[in-house]
Amino acid sequence: MKKRNSLKWQMLRLLALGWIVPLTVILVVFLVVVSGRIDRQSQRIINTSMEKAADISILRLLDCIDSSKDASYLSYIGDYWAEYQSSGDSGNLYNQVTTFLSAHYKYDPSFDITVLIFTDEPDTLYYTGNTTGRGSVSRFKFFTDSVKDKALEISEDLDTRTEFFAMDGHVYMIRNLLGRGFKKYALLVMEINPEEVFESLKSVWEYRGMDVSFNGERLYGEGNYNTSGGFISCDRKSVDGFFTFSVAYDATAVGLERRSINITFLILLIFLLPLVLLMFFFFNSRINRPIATLTAASKKIADGEYGEVVEEPKGHSGEIADLTRNFNKMSTKLGEQFNKIFVEEIALRDANIHALQSQINPHFLNNTLEIINWEARMNGQEKVSSMIEALSVMMSATMDRNRQSLIALSEELEYVNAYIYIIKCRYQDRFIYEEHIDKSLLHVMVPRLIIQPVIENAVEYSYSEDGIRRVRLEIEGTQDNEKIDMRIKIINPGVPSDEDFAKIKELLTDTMDIKPLEERSTRIGIRNVHRRLRILYGAESGLTIETDGNNNTISTIFVKN
Repeated sequence: MKKRNSLKWQMLRLLALGWIVPLTVILVVFLVVVSGRIDRQSQRIINTSMEKAADISILRLLDCIDSSKDASYLSYIGDYWAEYQSSGDSGNLYNQVTTFLSAHYKYDPSFDITVLIFTDEPDTLYYTGNTTGRGSVSRFKFFTDSVKDKALEISEDLDTRTEFFAMDGHVYMIRNLLGRGFKKYALLVMEINPEEVFESLKSVWEYRGMDVSFNGERLYGEGNYNTSGGFISCDRKSVDGFFTFSVAYDATAVGLERRSINITFLILLIFLLPLVLLMFFFFNSRINRPIATLTAASKKIADGEYGEVVEEPKGHSGEIADLTRNFNKMSTKLGEQFNKIFVEEIALRDANIHALQSQINPHFLNNTLEIINWEARMNGQEKVSSMIEALSVMMSATMDRNRQSLIALSEELEYVNAYIYIIKCRYQDRFIYEEHIDKSLLHVMVPRLIIQPVIENAVEYSYSEDGIRRVRLEIEGTQDNEKIDMRIKIINPGVPSDEDFAKIKELLTDTMDIKPLEERSTRIGIRNVHRRLRILYGAESGLTIETDGNNNTISTIFVKN
């Protein structure tokens, strides 16, 4: 009793009750759970390896089908046959066909032999064998004695499909060669090398045997199917049917693997538990936490918070510390570059808009001054006053003293009406103007001077047989809060020449380079309208000039945002 109450025994009991027994219970429960997971994982490995092996096999079969299409889709064999029908030279036909077969199939390890049979001469066989040694004469003799008749029978109902069949352990692929009018003139039969095509099935874990079927008919089998365990199968679709790949595996070996893994894991756990805890602490404090911090910061940068920095780990050195410092430098520079680019883009856009708005067609001002001068000499002061007032409106719009890029559509139409008044004074009864405007759009904000230059272009190039210039303005569209979808059409009779259309196409390109024109005309106005709309609203806005097929030209201004 004294021995059992000694310090030694007390320590042993304490160790047993406080450490050995609880740890043993935990390990037993843990090993039971892990063993179940290993069993499930082993089955998943078998399933995954089977899926991948089936995928590889079907890809190789599809490659075989694609290779057989060379004889069908390339015109060489058909040309050789047509030449033979004309010349009757059977020796030349034999040389040409066998040369073609050798060039395409002799060095392909997926085929043992390849045989071609012309429908009108089924007794003559054109043949090539593989260079690996499997393409032996004995295989060709077996084909001649046992396979040829069945192949011809199958080809009768084959049409354009590819068929697979087996004969005494030999696997064959057959397809018809069709000529004009989809008329069969030849038959291609290829003996598949199963060791090459189905080799991937042997990679299934604990493989013991295989079985391959096509549309329910067995093609090929190998190995031992009497092992203790089970089977696993996969179906794959080809061009003209379904392949079923089945593999037998040894389940007892899987169980042994599980038990050996459990024992090994238990031993490692006992001896490596302290090391695991130490490594966990190290990786959590030195790697996991810093990386999590960097990940959170990178997400902020991805969300647009450029310049985000993280606290550098204190007392740490090495790659993680360097990564943190470099990340902060990169983020800071990225924020600076973004701000710089943003400011430059805004400045460039404003510069482009003002540069485009500043271009004015001087011909219009000159013509207007001539009309005013003529009216001053020939008529009274009232009409001259009206024309001067209209000209004042036009000049105010052109000079844009308030530097407002956007104005209400109603104000833009005032500039149009001022221009139309001057044009009516110029052409009198030889000018007719019509307009149809959706009044609900008059408050919509649009760029200054986008309609008048296009109407000016339409007036200048308007042509009709009666000598009257006609222009019609149509404005329609919708506005939903800040969203605008408006179409402004200017229609005039007459169609530009091919040369003028080419110039218009060049003017309405999307390039933003502002270059001086070699000649100054109303075309500078339509170019400015198109480019200003693209700068302000994007690619969906702009100007198009087309014909409607009825000797009319339609200029359409799209305003979308």
